[in-house]
Amino acid sequence: MLSAAIAYLALSQESPQTIDKVKAVLQKHPWYTNQWQAKVQDIPIADDSLVLFMQAVRWADEIRTNDKQQHRALWHYINWPFKPVGQPASVQTRQPESVNILTALAENQRIVLNENEAEQKAIALAWLFHLLGDIHQPLHMAQLFTVEYPQGDRGGNEICVRVTQAGQPMNLRKFWDEVITSSQNLNLTRLHNEATTLRNRQEFQRSQLTELASTSFEAWAKESFEIATKIASLRDNFAKL
Repeated sequence: MLSAAIAYLALSQESPQTIDKVKAVLQKHPWYTNQWQAKVQDIPIADDSLVLFMQAVRWADEIRTNDKQQHRALWHYINWPFKPVGQPASVQTRQPESVNILTALAENQRIVLNENEAEQKAIALAWLFHLLGDIHQPLHMAQLFTVEYPQGDRGGNEICVRVTQAGQPMNLRKFWDEVITSSQNLNLTRLHNEATTLRNRQEFQRSQLTELASTSFEAWAKESFEIATKIASLRDNFAKL
């Protein structure tokens, strides 16, 4: 949801007409009438388009339990294998599935650009909203293979951490996805404020983000993979917290 808020704020400054186009597409989504529209009306935020953006980006996770027919588990990640230096030859890596976040992004982009059926286009756009956030999550791009994790760590799902010493354990992937960004927190006003704060930070200004020169899905995924490999050596320590 935070990524959607950031995207909305950027568009409101740089291309406000795009917001209207996106809103018109999302209003054809099958969840709009029964779920999103009511939430948009109930939240005390001046711009209902912002709330719609944040609801749409959650949809691909919510359908895991609320609309399993639409759920596509393999679309959320790629899990390129990472075997740290020093691991024995007995540790064998495994290549990712042929269906993954890169194939999903390409397919949904094609639908948004070419599909005439309004509902299908809206569904594909909601997928793009979500997957463009997932592709920037390092643990969605890498799977660690070591002696301790010979079958892979499933992108951090096999490693437990505690947010506080007395807190309940959660897997590392959930921690990275949800706690740091508060993506599951329904206080949309607070998320809007967090997005505004981040966009105002000097290091996050477009002039400072040289990575924006690349618009390739694969390039974004590889950048996240490299970040994941840098923190992978810390995962055993996380598991002991």
